[in-house]
Amino acid sequence: METGRRAFLAGTLGAALAGSVPGWAAPGWAAQGPTAGTLRLDFGGATPVPAPGYARMGTEAYTEARGYGWVSTAGLSIRDRGGDAPQRDFVFGAAARVFRIGSLAPGRYRLRVLSGDLTFADHFTRLQVPGVDGGEPLPVLHPSYAQFAELTATLVVPEGATRIDVTMDSPANNWVVNALVLEPAADPEPVRVTFTDAPISSTWGPILVSPDPTAPLLDGHRSRSAGDRIRPTGLRRGDYLRLIASEVDFWKNKQDADGAIIDPYRNREFQYSTPAFAHAAATLVAYAGRKDLLKAAALALDWSAWELAERTAADSHEDFYAPMLAHAIRLLEPHVPAGRSAAWKYDIGRFGPFLTYRSAVGSNNWNIVAASGEALFQKMGLRVASDRYTEASFAAQGVHFDTSYGLYLEGPMPYDHFPRLWLGDLIGRGYTGPYRAELTEALRRAAISSLFMQSPTGELPAGGRSAHHQWNEAEQCVTYEVFAARALAAGDRELAAYFKRGAHLALRSMFRWVRPSGEMQVVKNWMDPAQSFGYESYSSHSQYNLLPMSMLAIAYEHAATTEDVRERPAPADTGGYVLHIEPLHKVFANAGGGYVEIDTAGDHHYDATGFIRAHFSGHSPQLGSSDSLLASPSYRVPDGPKPPTTGMGVAWEVGPGQWRHFGELEPSLTQDVVVLPTRLRGDDVRFTVRYNGDFGGGVTTVEERFAVMPRETRVTTILRGYDGPVRRVVPVLSHDGRTPGTIQVLGDEVRVWQQGEHGTSKLTYDMPGATSVLVGSEEYGNHNGLMRLAVGEYAEGAGAAGVTLVIAPQGDGRI
Repeated sequence: METGRRAFLAGTLGAALAGSVPGWAAPGWAAQGPTAGTLRLDFGGATPVPAPGYARMGTEAYTEARGYGWVSTAGLSIRDRGGDAPQRDFVFGAAARVFRIGSLAPGRYRLRVLSGDLTFADHFTRLQVPGVDGGEPLPVLHPSYAQFAELTATLVVPEGATRIDVTMDSPANNWVVNALVLEPAADPEPVRVTFTDAPISSTWGPILVSPDPTAPLLDGHRSRSAGDRIRPTGLRRGDYLRLIASEVDFWKNKQDADGAIIDPYRNREFQYSTPAFAHAAATLVAYAGRKDLLKAAALALDWSAWELAERTAADSHEDFYAPMLAHAIRLLEPHVPAGRSAAWKYDIGRFGPFLTYRSAVGSNNWNIVAASGEALFQKMGLRVASDRYTEASFAAQGVHFDTSYGLYLEGPMPYDHFPRLWLGDLIGRGYTGPYRAELTEALRRAAISSLFMQSPTGELPAGGRSAHHQWNEAEQCVTYEVFAARALAAGDRELAAYFKRGAHLALRSMFRWVRPSGEMQVVKNWMDPAQSFGYESYSSHSQYNLLPMSMLAIAYEHAATTEDVRERPAPADTGGYVLHIEPLHKVFANAGGGYVEIDTAGDHHYDATGFIRAHFSGHSPQLGSSDSLLASPSYRVPDGPKPPTTGMGVAWEVGPGQWRHFGELEPSLTQDVVVLPTRLRGDDVRFTVRYNGDFGGGVTTVEERFAVMPRETRVTTILRGYDGPVRRVVPVLSHDGRTPGTIQVLGDEVRVWQQGEHGTSKLTYDMPGATSVLVGSEEYGNHNGLMRLAVGEYAEGAGAAGVTLVIAPQGDGRI
């Protein structure tokens, strides 16, 4: 079958040459095209040129001189998607609008209308035209993504009439018209609609041929880690089920009669808690022999499948349901009567993905989750193979993937990794559909990149919304288990062992946050969940406890082939590198488990600019500065005094008594950032981060020189162009909601320690050369609890020479 513009034009031309030609009243357009008396209009903007033989029609009003146009132009819009005319552009609207064609002679005419969109599938176009042969209402045109519907009908202009009015409206959402042809016809014809699929355009960059920066990273790690010994985590594949069971046994008591999981603090079903519970519980039924959970799992699946089919998901979060339901159906089907599994499959088959999912194709991470689930549905035979939702989504998502490191560039660190875990699961299950090669290569590179961003404590990097949530670590478990299995299958047992270690570090981190009641703290603090401390507006106790359990269920399955792979040192253990991810404005460095993270352009609703995190292997990452302090955080903290926006940075005077903190500088003030590594050894990494710009108070350059070692991190900050007084500020933990941090100042050194169930962690913050060091009494909230601000004061001119901060762990600090 012909597709695209040629099919449409060929069809209209062939029809125009058939039959006799009634008389015309010679309007201005009468000689258009190869057949006199035929009107061919290509709807869109002034550019590009219309299709050959067509006149351009935009949103112009009807005039007798022109002979055609809109009776009312209010609310009409034009879009141009690129590609070939007349498919590429169109006029659309939401309210009913009349398109008038005048100066007609009485007689029979054939009307053809083309309706479709290369990048959306939400248009419903209803046409009303007087005098249509047969007298029946015309069918509503609803083409899918990159699909075009061509309606053909004949109509009669009666004696005494000289025009027809074509009314366009939509019974749902909006209508769209790409082209219209009116031509003489000899006889009545049945109304017909034909559909043509246009090629789906790819937004992928050259990921398959671009240089791979992860290759030298991985080669360097292989050489540095040879012979290194690590303290094993002691975790095994079954530990995924152990954590899942703890959660499911808590949440099964929060299920209502319909099967929905009810959040104990919101007192209602929230987002995708129920399908996540169905998947997690189904995993225990299938792999842990938990037949006692079959009823609860199946009931949750009944409810979730119905919600998705009806488009009534809690909080309109249908986009997240598909992969969880695909896995739950697969796992539970052998354990339920055939009729019940058939009902689940029926629900999946009775909705259209383009209309049900909320996020537009290619828009963000939501679309990737939905598309990954839809690909699983297709593999399971629950969605027809010809459905193009997955292809369209993956084609449009390419623009979000970095062509070097393969990362997903939505912005926040959790939402780099979040879409990749669902795609990784899909690739790990043998996906062979459109964009398999591009996705596989991007995910492979990104998995390696992520190993070099991981904290030695197993945590995902801080940065942006949803940071410090437990699902951050669960998504790492999926990625690393998927790529451990792929590495082992490819014969690279060493790489598999690195990934295995990364997965276990992340899982170990999660076990630290299990509550006595069995579920976890959502955010990395011990505040009462009723306070929503550190939560986003969309965080809840239910959905962000159960989402990571769905992730761990996926990780468990992919870990099957690598269960006997022994951990080997991951980059987080060995270090010896500086990694600058410019698109995410992040710098990571590690030396033997001493780790720093720097945000060179912080979003001040979530992060300060500069040095925001220092971790040490074996020590509580929350003890000291694992998170910024913010004057106006977007996440929830108690009302109270506002801190400056700062990490472990400096401040200088821009006027008498007016202090500017480096952490609060807007990214727009920085002209450029230069990262210069000067030493890369496993036990000693040195580098400089230089910010150039007009920063106020005469400061034109902020230069930070880092020396990172396994048990010490040193940073010296130099302020070019400034000779006034300087301050060094450091947030230190005062209370995490369960255990206080003990803070003591001795000379120029601040000591902070915390006694907990995992042992005692101790850190010192030394500010050599400071004229005084004080810790304020005010407590400020961030993700990790309540913080106090340590401040070192330096004499005038100290900034030009450089002020130094030395952070060091004390004792073994085992966690």
